[in-house]
Amino acid sequence: MSVPAAYLWLMFFYSCFHSYMNFWGELTYFADRRFYHDWWNAGDLSEYWRKWNFPIHSFLMRHVYYPLRRRNTHKALSLFLTFFTSAVAHEYIMIGIIRDVNFIAFTIMIINVPIMVMQHKLKGIVNPNMNNLLFWLGYLILGQPFGILFCYNQF
Repeated sequence: MSVPAAYLWLMFFYSCFHSYMNFWGELTYFADRRFYHDWWNAGDLSEYWRKWNFPIHSFLMRHVYYPLRRRNTHKALSLFLTFFTSAVAHEYIMIGIIRDVNFIAFTIMIINVPIMVMQHKLKGIVNPNMNNLLFWLGYLILGQPFGILFCYNQF
């Protein structure tokens, strides 16, 4: 199940971020075409989320994270609240797709916060290539397939 899920995810990425957005950027003469960075080379999960969806990352940083930091909110709490906002948005999108509140997308997004904190603490100890390998194994084996199976079992 993980291989077809990974291929579907990569096809969605290519069709949405690379083809569709660049097509409309070309038609509208939109100069800033940074819709994504090299997320496939991310050394840890926080780097992945910074590079994966640049417009959404910029929006969340500008409208959630930085305003919280300007109000002297602790960095870890600001990170958690930013991911909480993203998790609520992901769950809202999933409610529209499957027409049921199941908190799977919310849970999968919130789980990223403790993983990122753990990876940050292990940054000097573990090789960045090992973090990349663990990310891909965890995402392809645990993330996508279990999310699909959980949603499938609800029907």
